[in-house]
Amino acid sequence: MPELPEVENIKLGLVDQVLNKKIVGVSYSEIVKLGHSENKMTIVKQDLDYFANNVINKNIEGLTRRGKYLYFTLSNGYIIAHFGMTGAFFVVKDIAEITNKNYYNHRHIIFELDTKEKLVYSDIRRFGELRYIDEITMFKPFIDLAPEPFSQTAKSYFLEKLESPKYKDQPIKALLLEGNVFCGCGNIYDCEVLYRQKIHPLTKASELTKKQKENLFDELVNILTFAIEQGGSTISDFVHSDGGEGNMQNFHQIYGKKTCPLGHKTDNIVIKTRASHFCPICQKRK
Repeated sequence: MPELPEVENIKLGLVDQVLNKKIVGVSYSEIVKLGHSENKMTIVKQDLDYFANNVINKNIEGLTRRGKYLYFTLSNGYIIAHFGMTGAFFVVKDIAEITNKNYYNHRHIIFELDTKEKLVYSDIRRFGELRYIDEITMFKPFIDLAPEPFSQTAKSYFLEKLESPKYKDQPIKALLLEGNVFCGCGNIYDCEVLYRQKIHPLTKASELTKKQKENLFDELVNILTFAIEQGGSTISDFVHSDGGEGNMQNFHQIYGKKTCPLGHKTDNIVIKTRASHFCPICQKRK
């Protein structure tokens, strides 16, 4: 968290606020500076001076989401952001405009813009990452990342991966968490889509028919599209760049639920360190 729909909404909220503005300064919280003094690389995953020197006096020319990442295209180079579990951006003229107390108290990187505004990165749990890179194609997590779910090649790519020797005997839930199999989904939407398709999370890819795999992909795209329209899911801390919350959590059928929509008691199992919610009756493994 945030997953693809949440990051897309962050992008949509930011794009008109940051494009064609120049970064004229960067400052860090004492927590970030202390972390770096202890070689912990808190949030900014490179030397703080290096990061600042490479982004100051550059214009923000573009804003793009790739999977769960957001990157700013600068007049030269890029800023890449991953939000971890609780990262968020805000554009304000005064820090007091960040009305969410948690995010106000955990503001860690402040970009000063030439418009006298501030682009603020806040992160409550500090699992997020920021970094500067010269060339986006050299960013390692992007090299093997699956196509965007809405692209023309995504479905055939997905089906091919599920049938490959490397993946065919792995649990489908584990595969949906693999960015090089399907791009942008995390635990929440993976749980939701498997429930909607009545597939047990431990079902191996090889145990699914081609039609089931096709339906699974289509359901993934549908739920991501709907979640974007609903502003993403606000489970605990996710907010938009204007401080607003998502609405998709009101449409969850299985994630975090004690019973499924049919009234069956739900269960969960840990897959790839994630608690996978499912209904043992509706999603009975064949």
